[in-house]
Amino acid sequence: MLNNKNDCKDMETDFSDMIGVPYRDGGRDLSGFDCYGAVIEAAKRRGKTLRDVRYKNHAPELADENAPTLNVEKINAPEKDALIEMIFNGELHIGFCIDEKTFLHATKNQGVRISRIGVIPVKNFYRIK
Repeated sequence: MLNNKNDCKDMETDFSDMIGVPYRDGGRDLSGFDCYGAVIEAAKRRGKTLRDVRYKNHAPELADENAPTLNVEKINAPEKDALIEMIFNGELHIGFCIDEKTFLHATKNQGVRISRIGVIPVKNFYRIK
């Protein structure tokens, strides 16, 4: 995994100040992000707007029910600036595709970081409308 600023300095200057920010449930700023808060911020930095929604239940079986509440459309493969939907530790998890190989996300134990697509099982990809 790519976990620190040195590993990704050329890949992601747009997000370097986000790397290492701690996880905070409901977090939406540099004092702490939850996974969707990190995605909202990453999208904003790339000129895209995502609806800010908060789900009380992060159960994986609700993923298909939750997606229509967002301004996204399902796509078949990763692409730059897409959302990546995964199941991580039994819960629904969202990340932001930096490119076709890497994504930014926030986890409870490591905060905001960059990982390679595929290290966490992928459920779906979505393009922001």
